[in-house]
Amino acid sequence: MLKVPKGAPYIVVVLFLYWLLYRHSRNTSTSPFSSNPQLDQFKYHRGKTELINTTALFEQSSLEPSIRSVLKVAFGHNQYGSRVIPYFRRKTGTFSAGDVTLVTWLTSDRLGRLVSLAEKRRAPISVAYYVPPHDKLASRDLILLDKLYRTHPSLSENVDIHLVTSAHLLQLNTWRTVARTFATTDWVLLWDADFEACTDYQKGLERFLVQTRARGWADKLEQGTAALVIAPFEWTDPVVERSRNLCPIDRDELITMYRNLSIDAFETMTPVLSHATEYDRWIEVGETDYYEVTEYELGYEAYPLMRRDAEVWFDQRFAGFGYERSAITAQMYLSGMDLYVLPGEYAIHQEHSAAAVISTHDDIGAAKVPWRTFKMDLCHT
Repeated sequence: MLKVPKGAPYIVVVLFLYWLLYRHSRNTSTSPFSSNPQLDQFKYHRGKTELINTTALFEQSSLEPSIRSVLKVAFGHNQYGSRVIPYFRRKTGTFSAGDVTLVTWLTSDRLGRLVSLAEKRRAPISVAYYVPPHDKLASRDLILLDKLYRTHPSLSENVDIHLVTSAHLLQLNTWRTVARTFATTDWVLLWDADFEACTDYQKGLERFLVQTRARGWADKLEQGTAALVIAPFEWTDPVVERSRNLCPIDRDELITMYRNLSIDAFETMTPVLSHATEYDRWIEVGETDYYEVTEYELGYEAYPLMRRDAEVWFDQRFAGFGYERSAITAQMYLSGMDLYVLPGEYAIHQEHSAAAVISTHDDIGAAKVPWRTFKMDLCHT
């Protein structure tokens, strides 16, 4: 297993969190945590404006003392001082351990995408939702979240919301770790809300397990030593994209559009991010002609489906957009995990404006230093 400096204590702690989840909810998606604070008790007025005291919210949430201590060690030791409230809002639906939980992160400007994902998938979703450290902005974002959760049954039935806050913005790998840690099924799909999952990844997993058992691939996946890769695509013509549904009707239509250049591999202008998926091979093979990633390059970004308890963790030093997903894939590949591509599953990227929370140069530039450090760590591992 690849080890990143500063990560060992974190790994031990998160494994302990998994053990707690397993002990309390082995055969159900019900969470052992009792953290669902009502916002009213944290409201106050500044003049005529009603605000939420976010400091009190994060300090007084009703967590068991043992869980609070573990969270402090797991997510409080990083350089950005993250604070977490697991299960701020908890789904009412019940799912089996074999279901796939989509795990992702959100800022308030992406809530519409969460509603879309929940309504289309009707499957478990675990979300780390960023709350700004300033009461005025936090109040706006929390009230909006609360309203959507109460008025959209697809959210309340399928989505667990975990609050995260910090003075430093866009700690994407930390947020992904929060969402993954508190997922309540055995399988997770590491996702970004700006992608539409156009196919049924649950059935894709089930087909893979049946059809690759004899090859030993299914066993590796179940043991946490392999992950499945879903190929992401993007529209090349914004006019065409706006004039139709985001997803092609089926795989055949996607292949036709790929060949006539209406759709291309995601981030095709930066080939290292997607080259290892071998899109031309994906297009030519059948839906169940699974193949292994054999042309990995440092920088490759995967959207993996894997065991929740796979012994690969996401480097929390990353902040800002840039290299955090490449680091995840590098940790997976160099730890010895096999990556298998699912030709029957695909996703489409939806264009969006820059996240509203990006407001300082430091938050964007911070990603560059850890990537250099991360590559040096790999060389000395």
